Amino acid sequence: MGRGSGAVQRHGETRWKPLDEGTVKINVDGAIAEHHRVFGMGAVARDHCGEVLATMACRGRDVATAEIVEACSIRRAMQWAQELNLGRVIIETDCASIVTALSENVALNSDLGNVLSDCKLLMSSFLHCQIKHVRRTGNAVAHELAKRALQAEGDEFFRNAIPDYLAPFITRNKLSM
Repeated sequence: MGRGSGAVQRHGETRWKPLDEGTVKINVDGAIAEHHRVFGMGAVARDHCGEVLATMACRGRDVATAEIVEACSIRRAMQWAQELNLGRVIIETDCASIVTALSENVALNSDLGNVLSDCKLLMSSFLHCQIKHVRRTGNAVAHELAKRALQAEGDEFFRNAIPDYLAPFITRNKLSM
């Protein structure tokens, strides 16, 4: 039996739980700047011990709702996981409605439905892919990356390095592990 799923939630706080070796947890979040019609997507990938492997901050345009932004962020994070050649992933998001929608076999004929269909197809391309809900406090690093994407000149990808602006959030997050 495996060791865990990435996060344990107790008494209002979220704490890291070790994963099976070879599994990577990716926290994902989206941020929207409606007045500019842009949105940011942030993700942080951690190994089974909680060490940061890679971070991503990307920008998108012309999305109508926050829920679609969250779904687009999950889709981009799964594409990124493929680019990183990850086989076993757990995706965590603070958007419970998207987690529910991805776990149900309901086809939605809408913009959101199209993004969710893409996500389900991407999920099937991994050896193991699970989507889970996490409280916002457990998603702080991904949230900072999504906000960063709104202000960055272009998309930012870091592998085996942590950008300077993110270091305080990673440190704070590690202290809660």
